Amino acid sequence: MPERQRAIVLLFAITASVLAFEVALTRICSVLLQYHVSFAVVSLAVLGLGLGGFTAYLATRGKPKRVPDWIDGALLFIAPAMLLALLVLLRLPFAEHWTRLLFLVLPVFVCAGAVQSLVLRALSQHANALYAADLMGGALGALLAVVVIDAMGGPVNTVLLLALAAAGIAAWWTWGRAARGASALRRRAVAVTLVVLAFAAIVVQGRIGLFRVRYELAPNKLLHAMMQRTPAGQPRLLDALQWWDATSRVDVLEVRSPRGNQRMVFIDGETPTAMLSPNAATPGATAMDVRESLAALPYRVLAPREVLSIGTGGGYDVVVARRFGATRVDAVELNAGVLKVVERAREFTGDVYSQEGVHVHHAEGRQFVRAASRRWDLITLVLAQSLAGNMREYALSENYLYTREAFEDYLDALNPGGALSLLVNDVRLQRRLAATAAEVLRARGQPADDCIAAWASPDESPYDRLLIVRSTPFARAHVERMAREAQTRGYVPVVVGAPAAAGGASAGTVLEPATDDRPFVFHLQAELPGALRMFLITAGALLAVAWLALGWVGRRSTSRRRDFGVSAYFVLLGLGFMMIEVLVLQKTLLIIGYPAWNLAVILAAFLLFAGLGSALGARLCAGRARLRLQFVLALLGLLLPTLLWGLSRLHGVTDAWPLPMRCLVVAAAIFPFGLAMGMPFPVGVRLLP
Repeated sequence: MPERQRAIVLLFAITASVLAFEVALTRICSVLLQYHVSFAVVSLAVLGLGLGGFTAYLATRGKPKRVPDWIDGALLFIAPAMLLALLVLLRLPFAEHWTRLLFLVLPVFVCAGAVQSLVLRALSQHANALYAADLMGGALGALLAVVVIDAMGGPVNTVLLLALAAAGIAAWWTWGRAARGASALRRRAVAVTLVVLAFAAIVVQGRIGLFRVRYELAPNKLLHAMMQRTPAGQPRLLDALQWWDATSRVDVLEVRSPRGNQRMVFIDGETPTAMLSPNAATPGATAMDVRESLAALPYRVLAPREVLSIGTGGGYDVVVARRFGATRVDAVELNAGVLKVVERAREFTGDVYSQEGVHVHHAEGRQFVRAASRRWDLITLVLAQSLAGNMREYALSENYLYTREAFEDYLDALNPGGALSLLVNDVRLQRRLAATAAEVLRARGQPADDCIAAWASPDESPYDRLLIVRSTPFARAHVERMAREAQTRGYVPVVVGAPAAAGGASAGTVLEPATDDRPFVFHLQAELPGALRMFLITAGALLAVAWLALGWVGRRSTSRRRDFGVSAYFVLLGLGFMMIEVLVLQKTLLIIGYPAWNLAVILAAFLLFAGLGSALGARLCAGRARLRLQFVLALLGLLLPTLLWGLSRLHGVTDAWPLPMRCLVVAAAIFPFGLAMGMPFPVGVRLLP
């Protein structure tokens, strides 16, 4: 195979493998960490790629004959670096010391960045085709990551498969080179050994589970705390019910006690939801009948007949609704893994989702509400998470189920006199949601003070706070009934009407209503978390070192100023590309609905179309390339805001469309912008002196 074609295949394959590894890594970190650090993994990936390219540049500067050997060395290290990353994540106390240990996953990305840089340098005359292959490989990796993680039963097995693929790529490359001699033979022997090692790791994982998740190494996870022995009995994980896919990991915790078995379903080690047996007792120390629980208060007061449960989880809401005689229950669950786990445990639950009048929907809550043709007497959410995590799991706590616009959708979907019920576990969140409801009600001309009631139950855990929002004022009979309930059951009124919603907040607490433009509902503290601050400082220090090293390299050169200008161009280009991707990811989640597919489709679309733009950008290098490049950059700066505006217009219009159609429409909207965004980098490379 000619050298150019081999280099194209190499870049395509390596980028696909490394990007899939990056996606798998974010899913593993979601399970292990209290604060979700997919943002940190992505940042580290970009940092590693940059450091790898820069290091390779320094090592081979003025020594072009060393480039092939460096490519071989970097390739041979990727597979063992992937296995090292797994060991760091799953065998060391990673969750406790993640701000330091996370940097041990850098070698994979450093090596990949070195390969990309060296191949582009060695064949700079084919920069457009090579960069196109690189981006298209990333597009394939983004799409395949979701499919492979689902097929392999989780990201851990996926990483092992990717390590085998990386070892195979290294073997193909080293054995295909024309180089001879002892060093070439050693590299080929190492490549074969790595293939054997990666295959052995897969076998060992299948036999003894060497890389299994151990929650005892994740002390900050709620599941870890719940696994400790209690007077009620010794909890245990039911491995036969465990499910892990590209969306989340679902675990079932069972406690055997004299009063019977109790089960809780955990998503990514957090956000527990009860899996109830036919006797319908609530989990926890109280083990009360569900009809007596705080979650049942809206049923006892309002007696709804038609109920919508968003984020139904293990079926708790369904059991409560049926116990109070609801004739129709629509149970909406975004996480397919939860539905599969409940289906597996039907002998325990009594097949809760197959009861008469119960209709299960695998869908995103907001989309389902907007697209539905029917209305309900009660819409209930028990700390539902649109991104299948808990309130501390995501970098900026994005959640579109509790924004001001979401409350408008819910109130529109209620029958006259209907109500919205929200069960949460944090007083600050309860107050923020009450403030959001009050703002929406006032905009509708309703007296918010008379439409909102909030309670806390000292005897229940973890969801001990309830917010009821009625579309019209509570009747006198409702108010009297709630007062009697509070007196009888010991409920504590937290908010009575809207003005108290913001009262009593601690300093530094954010209580303003979240919106679809700023959907950071669970970001309740004004300051950055300490661990995130430390990570950002460390990453910034590494970037500063790289920048100073660039200045040191060119200290004796008259072109030092030019070198800084060139580096700034490429740094800002990459920063702009990533920021646009993040903004689009946030907007399109409301359109596509499913987080895993949203991430895969948006990354794949940008990378694929940018790759096509890179291939087409070769024509820019002819003639007045610099002027044409400036024109493309200026045009992008002017038109990119229209992309976000267009995506906002699609929100709500496509709710009833099939998922593939929504994905295609979003990809079509991205196409012209991605095409143009792929041109500046290879053209800039070609313009380098």
